[in-house]
Amino acid sequence: MEFLTTSEAADYLRIGERKLYELIAQQRLPCSKVAGKWLFPRHELDHWVMSGLVRPGGMIQSDPPPIVGGSQDDLLEWSLRQSGSGLAFLTEGTEAGVTRLLRGEVSVAAIHFHSDDPDPNVAAIATRPRLYDAVLVGFARREQGLLLAPGNPKSLNKLTDVLATGARIAVRQRGAGADMLLALLLTDAGASHGEVNRL
Repeated sequence: MEFLTTSEAADYLRIGERKLYELIAQQRLPCSKVAGKWLFPRHELDHWVMSGLVRPGGMIQSDPPPIVGGSQDDLLEWSLRQSGSGLAFLTEGTEAGVTRLLRGEVSVAAIHFHSDDPDPNVAAIATRPRLYDAVLVGFARREQGLLLAPGNPKSLNKLTDVLATGARIAVRQRGAGADMLLALLLTDAGASHGEVNRL
């Protein structure tokens, strides 16, 4: 970590030392007094300057915030917490995460696309030219299925059983990976979202 003296900080910020002391007195500048002398962490000064940055409407910030958006995944969320990385987690679904990534609102998008393609995540990202340099990391394999009442009182073993009995299903929002999977399975079963008895 690099610390600047008062004169170095004033030069770095391109202001006079008198103005620097005014900002210190008003507690508006990140600094620390050590043995009677003021020290300024350079990275904190950078952050202070950038926090006051005014951007025209529609301008995307150069560095996205340290947020992982996209698909809700308990294992990923736990891993982020345990890592101490400081990354926040914003779960809105796969499509919403990619949209935020494209807008520069998140650093990472957790995804799990579903389609007839053998590698649906690669195929989905390949259709988005602005993600030409995206890096896909296989994090975990996920199994999804039906969560049933104890004892499976309606004898539901597959999606067609759910549709035939009119059992109610809790579904994710459109654009979520789980919703994409449901759409694919419904198509395979010759059905559509409209035939699902939603909670």
